[in-house]
Amino acid sequence: MGVEKMRGVGWQATPALAAMRRLCHNPRTVSDADGVPAEMEFRFRILLLSFVAVIAAAVWTFPAWRGYLPSAGVQEAFPGLELDLQDEFLALPSPQRSALLELHGDDPQMALEMARIAVREPDAAPASEQDIGALAEATALVEGSFIEIDALHWADGSATLYQLENQQHILRFEDFISAPGGDVYVYLARDPQPQTALEVGRDFLDLGRLKGTVGSQNYPLPSNHGDLSGYQSAVIFCRQFNAVISSAFLR
Repeated sequence: MGVEKMRGVGWQATPALAAMRRLCHNPRTVSDADGVPAEMEFRFRILLLSFVAVIAAAVWTFPAWRGYLPSAGVQEAFPGLELDLQDEFLALPSPQRSALLELHGDDPQMALEMARIAVREPDAAPASEQDIGALAEATALVEGSFIEIDALHWADGSATLYQLENQQHILRFEDFISAPGGDVYVYLARDPQPQTALEVGRDFLDLGRLKGTVGSQNYPLPSNHGDLSGYQSAVIFCRQFNAVISSAFLR
């Protein structure tokens, strides 16, 4: 059989080859066996190949961009915190870790100092003050409960102002626990429930350093305290960061 004859027979050998021949001459008029235009099938294949290429590129470059994805179940270490403190940081409650990491974006140095304080062991109040003792016979004038301001500033427990028979006054915290802070003091403030240093103001009664972040504790008022009726709250105040850790509305 001659070459020309073979070519003629070859093109007619199968319907598929015949369709390919027609596609070369006029791709818009050719249909496959299912009646689908060949040009549409061609475009579909190109689209499919493009999709596969995109997936392949994403898989190939995954190590480069995987860090931009949120890691479910993976806890984030605190930037700059000493290596031996990272486990303590990861053991903090999730809202507290998130708040510290968010603060790090605004003020890295303050956030780092607060993280170091947050991972410290709680300070226990004096064992001698855990029992209410003589205050059981004293007169309770006002009392209130400490509140949570946010994930980093909170306390729990009660504050009660007592008057003894000798007219001495003592502020007592019961079942107390609070967020840690740096250089923390106890105030009586005039605002009923201050949450900022501005709301505490300057006209407060300073009762001294906080004795512990955990446990009941007593704070005798100075004898020259004057009229107490204007003081409406007990405040846990952090001087290092000029921030209110918590307050209790006394009423």
